[in-house]
Amino acid sequence: MPGRRIPHNLRLELYRRVLELHSKGVSYRKIQRILREEYGVEVSRSNISYWVRGLHIPEREPYNHPDMSKERELAWIAGAYAGDGSIKVNRKGRFFSLKVKDRELAEEAAKKLAVIMGREGPYAVGRLADGRYYVEVQSRELVDHFSRRENIFEHLRRNPREFIQAFFDCEASPSGIVNVLGYFQGFIVVSNTDLDLLKAIRRELVDLGISPSKISLAYRRGRVFVSSKGRVEARKDCYRFNIRGLENLRRFREEIGFIVERKRRKLDDIIYVLQTTRDTLSAAIEWVRRYEYKRGLGRERWFPREKILGLEEAWEYYERFLGRKDV
Repeated sequence: MPGRRIPHNLRLELYRRVLELHSKGVSYRKIQRILREEYGVEVSRSNISYWVRGLHIPEREPYNHPDMSKERELAWIAGAYAGDGSIKVNRKGRFFSLKVKDRELAEEAAKKLAVIMGREGPYAVGRLADGRYYVEVQSRELVDHFSRRENIFEHLRRNPREFIQAFFDCEASPSGIVNVLGYFQGFIVVSNTDLDLLKAIRRELVDLGISPSKISLAYRRGRVFVSSKGRVEARKDCYRFNIRGLENLRRFREEIGFIVERKRRKLDDIIYVLQTTRDTLSAAIEWVRRYEYKRGLGRERWFPREKILGLEEAWEYYERFLGRKDV
């Protein structure tokens, strides 16, 4: 086990053992062998020298120790990590970070990370040049924990609601559309490149009484997208599934829900349209009363209106939309 991979608590124990042996006149080489025999780890003689001379002291190292008993918060952060999280390792240490589009999602992560790390107040939320918000934590043990793939799946299994909520806030979108036939369709679509993870999430949703669609291929590796960063080529195949139907959508809102306000509001509108209309045509009219179609704004196409249209105005818009004239 290389020195940088040694857990902090073990580093403290090794450090104290080194000082004890050195006080007895034991050579660096022999100390190295004793540590290997007693602890099963390899500590370099240069590192032993740093400890003995007081150049590196583990007790004074900046270190954030996560509380692994905070299972619900850890499960939520695991879901966020599976969606929009990343890990960075450099000379300064190991960093866990989350970069998201919505500020309230970053703020929620900052609160939950503070609970995990034993802080009195939430971590600071920053803003990136591309408009995204981020929160970052330096912690060797937290990074090592989330680096192990089996831990991600274990968090999903033990606390599925928390994990799925964070994952869906990162990777899912509630979508209401009027299709080419003029009928309304409302659903939640979630996509990710990790097929095994999507399968596991789908199983947990079924156990919660929600019936998603089958998983399908969204697009293949090599597809080019135009984003705020310019032209981006997909490096992996991407998969997706949907949650459709009034009862499934209601159940999702009750059992899991969204933290991000714009997603929560759109899901509420979709459910309202589905439960207050008699058929897909009247649902389409009710939808265009509340939402308008806009091109060239990323993957999203339907945006909330500032003012709900009257019925006659909605029918006019609906007819123009089907003819794709001035809409």
